[in-house]
Amino acid sequence: MEWAQLPVVQLGALGVLLGVLWMIFSGRLVPRSTVEDVRADRDARVAEAAQDAEEWRALYAGEREAHELTRRAHAEEIRAALTASAEGAQMAAALLREVRVKQIEAGS
Repeated sequence: MEWAQLPVVQLGALGVLLGVLWMIFSGRLVPRSTVEDVRADRDARVAEAAQDAEEWRALYAGEREAHELTRRAHAEEIRAALTASAEGAQMAAALLREVRVKQIEAGS
């Protein structure tokens, strides 16, 4: 088979021109400026998404720190209440012992 018998070769310049026009109209072949515009738009959206993600990460870290501070303050408040309650119970036990001792002494 010779090259001259192939349909592409026989079409020649007109075939190449029709092929290029078909690629342009179907969207497979676009100018460099269009590709650069699309890439610039994509890069801008990626940068914006990265900045947005960083802002959310900072907000999350701040919220986590605030939650940890609140948790510690609540734990300290509970600890103080339990300490006061334990001291009150110890005082009540000491008073009861003393009352019992006085009752025993009074009964003897």
